[in-house]
Amino acid sequence: MGLTERVAPAFDALDWRAMTLTGQQARNKFDSDHRSRGAGESEHFVQFYEDETYLIASLTEFVRSGLENEEACLVIATRDHLKLLEDSLANEGIDVRESNFKEFYYAVAATEALGRFMVNGWPDKDLFITLFGQLISKATGPGQSLRAFGEMVSVLWKEGKSDAALRLEELWNELARMHAFTLMCAYPMSHFRGENDGRSLLEVCGNHHRIIPAESFPIHSEDDEQLRAITILQQKAGAVEHEISGRKKAEAEKREQQTRLQIAVELAQMGIWEIDLLTRAFHCSTECRTHFGAQDENLNYQGMLKLIHPDDRTAVDKSLQTGMVANSDIYAEFRTMPVNGEYKWIAVRGRCFHNGTHRMLGVSMEITARKRNAEMLEQTVRQRTAELQRTIGELEAFSYSISHDMRAPLRSMRSFADILLDECADSLNEDCRGYLHRIAAAGERMDRLIQDVLTFSRVSRTELKLEPVNLDHLIRGILECYPNLQAPAAEITIEHALPVVSGNAAALTQCFSNLLGNAVKFVPRGTLPKVRIWSEQSPGEPSAFRICIQDNGIGIPVDARDRIFGIFQRLNHSYEGTGIGLSIVKKAMERMGGRVGLESKEGNGSTFWLEIKRPA
Repeated sequence: MGLTERVAPAFDALDWRAMTLTGQQARNKFDSDHRSRGAGESEHFVQFYEDETYLIASLTEFVRSGLENEEACLVIATRDHLKLLEDSLANEGIDVRESNFKEFYYAVAATEALGRFMVNGWPDKDLFITLFGQLISKATGPGQSLRAFGEMVSVLWKEGKSDAALRLEELWNELARMHAFTLMCAYPMSHFRGENDGRSLLEVCGNHHRIIPAESFPIHSEDDEQLRAITILQQKAGAVEHEISGRKKAEAEKREQQTRLQIAVELAQMGIWEIDLLTRAFHCSTECRTHFGAQDENLNYQGMLKLIHPDDRTAVDKSLQTGMVANSDIYAEFRTMPVNGEYKWIAVRGRCFHNGTHRMLGVSMEITARKRNAEMLEQTVRQRTAELQRTIGELEAFSYSISHDMRAPLRSMRSFADILLDECADSLNEDCRGYLHRIAAAGERMDRLIQDVLTFSRVSRTELKLEPVNLDHLIRGILECYPNLQAPAAEITIEHALPVVSGNAAALTQCFSNLLGNAVKFVPRGTLPKVRIWSEQSPGEPSAFRICIQDNGIGIPVDARDRIFGIFQRLNHSYEGTGIGLSIVKKAMERMGGRVGLESKEGNGSTFWLEIKRPA
């Protein structure tokens, strides 16, 4: 028969109808049984143990002695301990399955037993007395002794229900007043390793007649008070051992952290300092004194300030005092007093702490090399900027000079070509007149190209002053100035009034002139240019307007949209142009903090838009 098959009948054999009795009726019935059996006195003792091997050995001796004297033995333990007990008894030559022993041996699983009388995590008195009173009556005959082992209290304690375990001990004592039996309880010492578990241990001891200390303390006296004292000492020793182990671990971790911190500080060449917020006492590490150039190891706050360059001393003192008063972090960079004509740059950071003491703790680091490198870089930048400005000035002068010199012969070429066409056209054949027309057109295109290059250069280098610009007035003025933008040459519609924006009037005039000129120029031959202009809120940018210009032109291929704003980009050579106009628009918008973009489908017109900020 297996362990489970032997454990269950211990409960199943009970008359469960008695469970419906009231607590008083059950106690009366048990008292009657007790008197009829002539039971002797009860004993309730506790065994503490550190290793379950010792528990099983003690329990084996307890049960073996009872079985050999034909006493009933009731064992309420965990299933693991029941298995270990029965194996240990078998090694002693006692097989609890044999007929001469099985009628005296009753095994009950602790968790199943708890489930019979625990209500909402608390032992029910009536259920407990009824249950185990019946079990004791069933296990014992007239004049027969009973010894029991109970481990339910240990199970409850392990589950964190120490109050319920102590209450269960009290119920065992109440049951012992109704029935005579010897009860052995057991607790592992691990239940009482905490610093605050001494009182709990005293309560456990108080519920027992006799205490057997754990195996680590050999006992040579039967004096009960001595055994109680030894058990309490065991608990305190275990608690101290547990605390020492924890402290050793914490100290080892602390030393490890300190080692890491020390290595990090040394590698970073940082100094450590602190200021007492109440007394203003100043303490610092050796590395920190090296940073300040201090010779005195007993450096105080005023002494530290005297080591700072006079030009920086007041600012550093104010920063530290403000941080200490406002309980805020501080950061400062300053020079130390010159040594041999040279000073060092130091950076300090600090933070206030209030963990029992009130202080500002901080670190210091020498930043002389960084500062000198920054000074050298700044000087280099100033020199390069000056050189670049001179070069730009020379290029500007050269560009204006070359443009003036280039435009002068161009004007002469165009003038002489026009004179020949006016005065000598009748004497020239068709080819010669065509050549003269080509010369005049080439000169005009070259002149426009030079002007556009100069415009792009001026937009790129000139600072654009931003101011409120009324786009409605600006664009209507542009339309009035250019005949090719007026009817019947083109049909241009402005939908609603255009807003006031933040921009440069001259640059915006250049941008809209170029975009409107392109809108009426790049249309299929024989098609009347139709252009719509409107404004809307810029998507995703609440502080900007989007001004849209939609045409019915030839459109722009998808693969050309990324390069159309590049300089000298001409997509269709069938139309006049220099390939610079859209580059000027893009550069001008960037200088004003705006953007330009387009939506287009080849053969189906384009919509160019300018994103311009609202006035502040």
